[in-house]
Amino acid sequence: MANAPERSSAFILDDDEEKIEYQADTKVSNAGTFTFNKEDHTVANLLRMQLLRDPAVKFAGYMHPHPLIHKINLKVQTSTS
Repeated sequence: MANAPERSSAFILDDDEEKIEYQADTKVSNAGTFTFNKEDHTVANLLRMQLLRDPAVKFAGYMHPHPLIHKINLKVQTSTS
């Protein structure tokens, strides 16, 4: 396929790209969003399930913005800072 993106672009980070980024939530206390670059539902669901086993975690959920964009946003809220 001529238009198909390079397969390695789905899992190899670019030189200027970080694997994990964190953004604190300004509206909800003790919450933030982790962005995982070059990951998919497999890793996100594993992280979500493990986080929910911790009694200090109030909320853990993830969003995969688009099937062709290899990025996961994992939102976590805890009961303590």
